[in-house]
Amino acid sequence: MIIIRGIKGEQYARKIKKGIVDCRDILSAVLKPPITGYEYSDYYEKNLVKALAYFTREKITELNEPSFLYSLLIDFYIPYIYLTYFHVLNDNSLEWLEKFDDDYQFIAVNVKIDKLTQTAIGKEFFGAKMSYVDSINQLNQERAANIYIANMCAIEDLFFDKLDMNEAVQIYNTLSFPLLCREMDEKFRDIENEFRIIAYDCPKIMNGIRQQISRMTSISGKSGNKYKGILKPGQDSMFTNDLKILSNPQKSLREILDEEQGVITIDSIFKEINISEISCGHKYLGNKIDCEKYIKEMIKCKPKDIYVYRTITKEYKLDDIVNEIFLPGYQKVEY
Repeated sequence: MIIIRGIKGEQYARKIKKGIVDCRDILSAVLKPPITGYEYSDYYEKNLVKALAYFTREKITELNEPSFLYSLLIDFYIPYIYLTYFHVLNDNSLEWLEKFDDDYQFIAVNVKIDKLTQTAIGKEFFGAKMSYVDSINQLNQERAANIYIANMCAIEDLFFDKLDMNEAVQIYNTLSFPLLCREMDEKFRDIENEFRIIAYDCPKIMNGIRQQISRMTSISGKSGNKYKGILKPGQDSMFTNDLKILSNPQKSLREILDEEQGVITIDSIFKEINISEISCGHKYLGNKIDCEKYIKEMIKCKPKDIYVYRTITKEYKLDDIVNEIFLPGYQKVEY
């Protein structure tokens, strides 16, 4: 499967020569959908926000409600989920290309697809084609087993005791479902034919204690105030106001959210993934004209999709299974 991505900034696009692709964290993008010069980049993930509420136990699903947003920012998982997107080559790819400004650079990847799940599975990341529907309720969470299997395979090597991965699997499965669904309207159509890659910095379990990296963060509030500090999972972290003339420039995260009434943005962070793990070839294409030539060549002589057996199916009789524990793989969300 040939997938193509437009990137603003030649230095970032050329990272593909080393097999590197950057994924943006989803939380900063949800707080402020990016305006990048690509027509489909500013889609607001409202169904993701609904799913997030299930894990924070908040009844309010307005993202800027201070207590809801606070629970997301101090979470061990949410600030450490990342995403990037590609376009799957097809007969309408030239129309898709016109959605970009002329200053974009482009890369292409020949991705290997797991035969069973129809996904591409790497270490701490996986990719899958988007579903395009009028409403997310046209899809069934119970029938998204391919996503759930891919998530589990992507992180299983991080856990010595596989029981420790249940919380991570349940969270990633629940959030991947809306992230791989596009509700169409006048603007957002299936012409984008998107292949999304979801990546993680998964918490580790050390001596029975969940551990996660800290995140250097800049916060901008609606008041114009800007703060810098370190997001620490599970803690009400302290941030410093950029205005040095203040007698006490330090405030806690909770104080900032209350004062700004939750109307804030945070700077984006990026996670590098090695796309070589899921591909048999990748290349830097060049500018928009170069990409147009590539698309025409590939449509004229499209290579066959490459399948691998990253996962397999085994059948067991329940009577033969002993000492097994069956746990839910996702939270059922009412969209």
